[in-house]
Amino acid sequence: MRTTLLPALTMAAMAALLPAQTAVPAAATQPTTCRIVHHPALPRAITSFGACCSGGWLYVFGGHVGREHRHTCENVVGTFQRLNLADGTTWQSLPDGPALQGTALVAGPDGRLWRVGGMTARNAPGSTPDLHSTSSVARFDPVREAWEEGTPLPEPRSSHDAVVVGHRLVVCGGWTLAGSDEGQWLRTVWSADLRETPLTWTALPPLDHDRRAVALAAFGERLVLLGGIGPDGLTSTVRVLEPGAGEWTSGPELPGGAFGTAAAAVGERLFATVAEGRVVAWDGGAAWTDVAQLAMPRFFHRLIPVGDTLLALGGAGRGGHTRSIEPVAITTLPRLEFTEITIPSPGRVACRQALLLQGNTLFAFGGNRGGADRFAPDQFADDVWRVDLLTQSAARIGTLPMPVQSMAATAWNAGADNVLIGGLGVAEGQVRTLPRVLRWNAQRGQIGELADVPTPRTQGQVVHHAGELWLLGGTDFVPDPDGGTTTDDMRTVFVANAASEHPAFVAADVALPRARRSFGAAVLGDELLLIGGLAGGFAPAGPGDVFDFTTRRWTELETPVAWVSPETAVIGRRVYVACGGTMRGQRFTEDRSLWSWSRDEGWRLVVADLPFPVRHVQMLAWRNRLLFWSTNDPRGDRIVIRTVEPDRRVFVAESAMHR
Repeated sequence: MRTTLLPALTMAAMAALLPAQTAVPAAATQPTTCRIVHHPALPRAITSFGACCSGGWLYVFGGHVGREHRHTCENVVGTFQRLNLADGTTWQSLPDGPALQGTALVAGPDGRLWRVGGMTARNAPGSTPDLHSTSSVARFDPVREAWEEGTPLPEPRSSHDAVVVGHRLVVCGGWTLAGSDEGQWLRTVWSADLRETPLTWTALPPLDHDRRAVALAAFGERLVLLGGIGPDGLTSTVRVLEPGAGEWTSGPELPGGAFGTAAAAVGERLFATVAEGRVVAWDGGAAWTDVAQLAMPRFFHRLIPVGDTLLALGGAGRGGHTRSIEPVAITTLPRLEFTEITIPSPGRVACRQALLLQGNTLFAFGGNRGGADRFAPDQFADDVWRVDLLTQSAARIGTLPMPVQSMAATAWNAGADNVLIGGLGVAEGQVRTLPRVLRWNAQRGQIGELADVPTPRTQGQVVHHAGELWLLGGTDFVPDPDGGTTTDDMRTVFVANAASEHPAFVAADVALPRARRSFGAAVLGDELLLIGGLAGGFAPAGPGDVFDFTTRRWTELETPVAWVSPETAVIGRRVYVACGGTMRGQRFTEDRSLWSWSRDEGWRLVVADLPFPVRHVQMLAWRNRLLFWSTNDPRGDRIVIRTVEPDRRVFVAESAMHR
């Protein structure tokens, strides 16, 4: 695992690096250090599998692949693989076992692994489900890399969980399937001493209600059964069996959906996930407390402790199954950790794509291919990419009506509606600023055309607020061998009714206080912030401008950096600003600082020096994380995505159970 740790800068040292014309506001705080952390993905997107850690290896067995709710002999697998956590780069294939989902995999105290129960599908695709639980128990020896059968369970069982407490293997929850998807619920709880050969199963106090799709954890000497589903529906209840007790008792209910939850104990705390994305902890007291938020809310996954980190493996989230292995720090870190993934690129586009994010899917439109003559017609891209953050894959899925870069883009209705506006592109064989307005239907993967904006523009912004689309700033740029010229100060603001079937932009009753292009725009509540950018020529635009949608008035906002082309993202009550630069004449210098602004705290320096180049990097809000996107990679064949949780106190709920 390669990491980069950067030292903290003092405020005085940081201020000395800023352009002379800017000032650091008094509200700024000590910047934090940061590092990049690389975690591999699972070999494939998978749910309902077994996983455990033993001897420095992460093991994954079986599970469900393909589309959710499709149970056939083709999408229930018996693959068995492991990853050396010290190296963290390559998965090693091990001897497969029977094709099973809803199985459990645990590590015994001697380092050998135990596979317990599970469900197999005997039916071919398109035929009636023929699903069968198994009573199979098998032991894997990591030294010999071989399986051997153990004493079967007293009854076939799947959708259960298992845990090792001391030298005892405990199995709880689940049901028995025998040919259909209508199972016989199992309340029995079985235990076996792993020091005995063969195993002997003995009964523990039974459950007092039916439950499957559960998590079972050993919390000290207690057994804790969490969440699941019963005949009456989903449950977030917690049941506890104390040592020597004759019955299960109630623990504090989980604070969220717990169908297909995952749990693991570390030290004096028991950790669990809920479907809304939170990671919560219980110390044995009256309630659960929040610890962190997953970037990808998920269920039917696994939670594996590794040192002071939990690894959330696989599962299903909004959009399908995931390959993601997400690290969750369970201690307070003195730094920010940027998780980096790389995805093979479906084409050569170096920069200036328009991005739209919908759940766990990114769409990228157009851009520039990054050749030596960036204004040559063949350097403008007409690509439409779909990037799946769940499977960490990308594909070209369409073509724009014209090659174009630097379009303004926004989404509303939770990403169901999207527009792309203007940009610099190719029309009738000539490179020019475009007035085009495109509508993107993400569900159908289709592009429609709306009425043009009254004037061509590029390097502008479009935002959505209260059912209206606002098109702001930009310029009509004409490229030439000397770099190009800009015309029109573009202070006119255009607005469109977002609820209309065919939104059309018309001049608004307000204008920008100053000309502004290559700037950042963010909507924070009922306020619109315009940050950085250029005015005429290459002169900085001046202070930021804040528009109150309620009063229809503008006010000024001083900024800590005279940013050009900054990226903005809103999380909670903060606007984050990064990935811009500063201008001295026509010379652009990248600025690697990350700042936030809120009404309560003003400007705050989050990171003085981001641990990666920011030229041509774009930044989006992804739930409670910042997502940094780059295709400007020297190799030219990959997308690099880095994510960070800038404030662990902010929780953005989005359930994994979206259907």
